[in-house]
Amino acid sequence: MRYLVDSNIWIYAASGAPLAIAFLDRTVVAEWIGYSAISRLEVFGYPGLQADDATKLNSLLQCFTEVDINRAVINRAITVRQSSPIKTPDAIVAATALLMNARLVTRNTADFRRVSGLELVNPFDLAD
Repeated sequence: MRYLVDSNIWIYAASGAPLAIAFLDRTVVAEWIGYSAISRLEVFGYPGLQADDATKLNSLLQCFTEVDINRAVINRAITVRQSSPIKTPDAIVAATALLMNARLVTRNTADFRRVSGLELVNPFDLAD
């Protein structure tokens, strides 16, 4: 499996949410796992982010692959926005997942459910 992790999952994991942490722990056997550069912007640009949380997030993100926002991502995001009512940052995340042939891991499935071809995984729905 290939996974692209959305911003909210990183924030949940850094804050100690057991389901987010458990999902990330299980992905160590994944073929590939990463995140969009825009997710790093969203995570570290979060208003009120505490220094200790920023340190945790930085350590966590360093273990995974960051995908740059390049021309191909923007072109795919344009296509996504033309066919789905979605915010620009979410379109970039969705486009990145599609280009990386990855499932998008997010708790905000409602934001992405209308994106054609995008597979969603909500770790909070996978409780054993």
